[in-house]
Amino acid sequence: MRTRHLGLVFVPLLLLGSGCGDDDDAPQPTPTATASASATRTATATPTPTGTETLHPTVTPSVTLTPTPSEQPTLSATSTPRPLEPEVLAFGVGRADDLVQLPDGVDEQGRPIYSRITGQGLMLFVEARRGRSPINAQAFDPDDHLPGIEMLVSRPLGDGSPIVCDYDPPLIGGVPAVDPPLFSADPMVRDAIADLGCRFNDGTGNAAGRSASNACTRDAGAIYDFVDERSEIQFCLPIARAWAFPSGDTIVAVRVRDLAGNVSAPVEIVIRVTGEVPFDCQEGLGERAFAPRADASHLFVNPAGGDVLDDLVVFQPLRLCAGPDLGGGIHQVRLRQDALLGLALVDGSVLCARFTARGSDGVIDCDGGTAHDVLAAQLTGTDLPVVLTGLGLPAGTGAASLRAPIALRTLPAGASVSDCATASFGFEFSGALTTETGVAQVIDPELGPVVEESRRGEPFSCTAWRDGVQGALVLPFTALGTAAGDAAAVIVLDD
Repeated sequence: MRTRHLGLVFVPLLLLGSGCGDDDDAPQPTPTATASASATRTATATPTPTGTETLHPTVTPSVTLTPTPSEQPTLSATSTPRPLEPEVLAFGVGRADDLVQLPDGVDEQGRPIYSRITGQGLMLFVEARRGRSPINAQAFDPDDHLPGIEMLVSRPLGDGSPIVCDYDPPLIGGVPAVDPPLFSADPMVRDAIADLGCRFNDGTGNAAGRSASNACTRDAGAIYDFVDERSEIQFCLPIARAWAFPSGDTIVAVRVRDLAGNVSAPVEIVIRVTGEVPFDCQEGLGERAFAPRADASHLFVNPAGGDVLDDLVVFQPLRLCAGPDLGGGIHQVRLRQDALLGLALVDGSVLCARFTARGSDGVIDCDGGTAHDVLAAQLTGTDLPVVLTGLGLPAGTGAASLRAPIALRTLPAGASVSDCATASFGFEFSGALTTETGVAQVIDPELGPVVEESRRGEPFSCTAWRDGVQGALVLPFTALGTAAGDAAAVIVLDD
């Protein structure tokens, strides 16, 4: 039995063993994933970037017409050399749906302020262009700690652990502070830079930069691209619960380095965490209690054969709160409170599913045009999956997706669904629910996807949001090392 998995043991017929896991475009109807093995990462489900891209020439010639005394024009070329140092062009926050968050204002020093309800579930992005030398694409250098990007925080993230790169189970810690966040050769400062640097992700699990084709940010039209069209490289840092920002204001400083060792001027922003203040649903679409019905919901498993759901009991419904229009018909969605479901399976076992409101974040698009497919992919022999949102083609009106901390626990045959109310849960993973297509994949590093299950939900009605007249959510997840083999599953929740 795997010891660091979520306990997920289905006995005969279903026979799913322990192994559901954790925490950001593939075409319809089914997104696909590629896999790569790494000493520090487990799976990849996004297009593989090159890590570097073709940069602009060092010298940009300009052509001018110079009249001669004989009034016959001749061509002469002049050069405008680039500055020696690289330049940070964009530095900000990406939301859980990968849309760029706008600052709420500036502080007395002119630093942009990004207000957040929670300090997790966001992405810091940095874009830059080179000077006279290409930018170093590596975000972490274990040898000399001189990477292509350096970042410091003025307050501890998570528990502020001084251990460098403790971001993988079983040891998961935070990041220490440097206050004020000034770059220097001090060993403590270098270690703090390295501790953040190894948490950057190029989409394949490597601590490196991204090209425009693999950007972690997208515009309102759901197109993934750089924020600044002049940028030549983008670095993306996902902020997970273990290294979340604390309540209050945290200054984040960043600079980039080129391959010649030149560094840019530092740039600073402020992350302001206001605390666990719920939405005022009266200002937006409002609250909807999503209570799935047993006769309309399903649990599809591959392998082990089809729909294995016998009954479903809702202990606490998914109370969805949709805030005001953020522009273009986009409304932020969160869980108003924790939710708990119990699923009785045809083999007599019981699957308990707990959804945590704290850290949940998503969107509903009332105008349409946003991609919402979800992929949960896991490499064979690993502990944790990668869960990606915002995949596929742009969806229609009422499409929604929501990330939330989810814990699963399976009770053996003979247990009662009511036992879910007192069951103890293990490790949570950052799961994702969607009204569109949800895909679960188990991936062999050499063969690619070996097990897959996919289902589609149903969009909500924005005009009748509170009435609950339509809408179905799907939750894809994986389970490795079961008696029936590695499994992929999708729960369909319909009220």
